[in-house]
Amino acid sequence: MTQYDPMGLAVVEPNHQVNLYSSNQPYAHIEQAKNMEQIVQNYISSEEGQKLLAYFQSKNRKIMKIKGVGAGDLGENTVAALLHNDLEGVILANYNGKTFESRVGEMAQKYGVDSQSATEYVLAHELAHAAGYKTELEVESFLNNYFQTQAFQSQGEKREKYVQLAGLAAQRIKEIKKN
Repeated sequence: MTQYDPMGLAVVEPNHQVNLYSSNQPYAHIEQAKNMEQIVQNYISSEEGQKLLAYFQSKNRKIMKIKGVGAGDLGENTVAALLHNDLEGVILANYNGKTFESRVGEMAQKYGVDSQSATEYVLAHELAHAAGYKTELEVESFLNNYFQTQAFQSQGEKREKYVQLAGLAAQRIKEIKKN
């Protein structure tokens, strides 16, 4: 879980009600929260999202209740976060003056993947936290195994995407161990 000093936070609840907390840019936070809600919903309902959820089940992992999706100011180097109490959580995009898509684009460029793959990676990362993988090293190790497994079961462009995502996880593992 990322610690942050909020300048703003907006959360969209499952009933689509938007809650705004101490925002100095209320319209931007609400817009970004709604955008992130759509991104998360699209991923979870996609084939890729459903594969990830099934993989969690195969590992006897259950995702905590996601009680909202939003956007907040989470510092400079964070793309997204899961704020939680171990029972329920909120998936947040980091706004802090830059959109989620902008931050994902920067991450994609850094790790040599396309933006769509980087988006999938970020969402899988936060959902892994929601499935009980607590530390960054645990999450990255899980993702490395997951994407390797998907690569092994795929062909063509999908296989290449999964190989790249497994490589991204491996690179992040090295970065974590170095620090």
